[in-house]
Amino acid sequence: MRIIFLFLLSFISIDSFSQNKELKKELGRIYSNLDSADNYLKEAQRKLKSKADSGIYFYFVAEKFNLQGKNMEAKRAFSKSIEFIDPSLNPELISLAYIRLTRIDQAAGQFDLALNHAQDGIDFSLVSADSNNLAYHLLDIAVIHHDMEDYSKGVEYGKRAIEILDKYSKANPIYRAFALNSIAINFDDWSKPDSALFYHFKIIDDMENLDSMRVIFTFNNIGNTLIKQERYDEAKKWIEIALKLNQKDGYPAYGLATNYTNLANIAYNLGNYSGARSLMDSAAYYVALSGSTEKKRDYLFEEYRFHKAKGDLPKAMGFLEQYSALKDTIFQEERLMAMSEMEARYEVEQKERALAESRAALAENELLVENRNNQLLMLLVFLLLSLGIGFFIYYRQKTKNRHLRQEAKLQAIYAEQETQKRLKTQRDEIALDLHDNIGSQLTFIVSSLNNLKFVELSKEKMAQKIDQISGFTVETVNELRDTIWAMNKDSMTIEDLRGRVSNLIAKAKESCPDTDFELIIDENVDAGHRLNSLEGVNFYRIIQEALNNSIKYAQASKVQIQIIQGMDKVRLVVKDNGSGISETNPFGNGLGTMKTRASRIGRSMKVNTAPDKGTEIMID
Repeated sequence: MRIIFLFLLSFISIDSFSQNKELKKELGRIYSNLDSADNYLKEAQRKLKSKADSGIYFYFVAEKFNLQGKNMEAKRAFSKSIEFIDPSLNPELISLAYIRLTRIDQAAGQFDLALNHAQDGIDFSLVSADSNNLAYHLLDIAVIHHDMEDYSKGVEYGKRAIEILDKYSKANPIYRAFALNSIAINFDDWSKPDSALFYHFKIIDDMENLDSMRVIFTFNNIGNTLIKQERYDEAKKWIEIALKLNQKDGYPAYGLATNYTNLANIAYNLGNYSGARSLMDSAAYYVALSGSTEKKRDYLFEEYRFHKAKGDLPKAMGFLEQYSALKDTIFQEERLMAMSEMEARYEVEQKERALAESRAALAENELLVENRNNQLLMLLVFLLLSLGIGFFIYYRQKTKNRHLRQEAKLQAIYAEQETQKRLKTQRDEIALDLHDNIGSQLTFIVSSLNNLKFVELSKEKMAQKIDQISGFTVETVNELRDTIWAMNKDSMTIEDLRGRVSNLIAKAKESCPDTDFELIIDENVDAGHRLNSLEGVNFYRIIQEALNNSIKYAQASKVQIQIIQGMDKVRLVVKDNGSGISETNPFGNGLGTMKTRASRIGRSMKVNTAPDKGTEIMID
């Protein structure tokens, strides 16, 4: 009973997973077509079947607001999605929701709230055993500490993230780049540029595994570190690469604010104050667009330094006051206490987790034994079912194969009988032809020889008569050979027929050297095409009769034999330029024989002729 329940549970899980996957695919279109987001969400809302589906729906509602810059609405929707998403089906969406919440509060300067979300993300990643997202939440904390100017803590958390990813065989390369960057920017603002560059260039070294559009920040941050070393020309090259990539990536405000702030810094340090002013104005525009407290702080401090470099101390002091006021809102005492509590919470949870893991080890071993027994039982049931199904399939296939073999034997016997029947019919037809033609010719020879006994002829006429009988005998022998040749073959190819007709034309040329004989075989005719022996011998006889009539009666100077490929069979055409057929022309005597031969092989014969315009005989 328990096994059946497990099977049913697995089928339900597969169905839910399929529905979830389809829903995510449909709503994922929001990223490429934000203008149609409301339509996609309305479509998906009609398909919601479960609480888990609703969780996915709320997640993508939040993503829509996030992409539109509506941070409060996005926060509410992300929080709601975490309540509804099934962690067994979509743990990655829960982790991403925590990451989004962290980033929204971090950008707004609400660092205590951002740290809370990051810690919640860590707790969830530990439960779901997700090393990639665990590292991501840690690197987020590293970046928050950077924004709070607690650089030693920032480096510490960044290195924790790298340590987790380096031990994980399926570490996400882009997450590793983000972790390296979090360490580098902390070293950079900690006035340790060599360490910062070391970690920045680790990202560059791994660029073959990364999409450059995902690590644009690296090019800018290398430039930022070089500025602090007063290597302005080198810095400008790196930052301009980042600027071009950001512009190509659809002008993200956060990145462009950073780029223009840094380029303004280079400009006024090189004495180009007018250029620096223009760049500062661009920076101010993108800072406001980004809504980032960190970027606003950096911009105000850069304005202070710019005006100080120009010697405009009143303006410089004004920006310094704004900068200090913003810092004060970030580092309120209550926030610092809350973040200290967060640190303590993290340390306590780490210790509790270690203790829980040791206690869980025993329970896990017991569960492992129970699971192994269940698996063995399921495996045994599966093997028995497989054997039963396999035997059924084998027996059925064996029976089917036996029936197929019997049927194949019967078909072979039937085909053999049909072949023998067809060959017998063909041989009977050839035998009839042999009897009708060869028999009558031999009778004529015998009769002619007997007549010589009773007729007194001069030596010259006797010799002439014997020559005629001899010629007729040779012709009969040749016809007999042709008939035997046809009888000895079940079938013949067009190439075989060509050879016999070519021999016939060669003999005709010996007798009539002034006549032009031509054999044309259409290029569409397959030389290997087979005619049965009856077709072959009758085609040959028709050609022989037509050729003989053209020479003897039509006095043709040109005779053409054509073998043409028709729609579904081979056609024969014999034409000459002789005197044509008239009522008194003895050539007409052979037409009946040719027509009879054509009908024997199921063909029709057509004759086109006119006096002195030649004759065309077509066998279709």
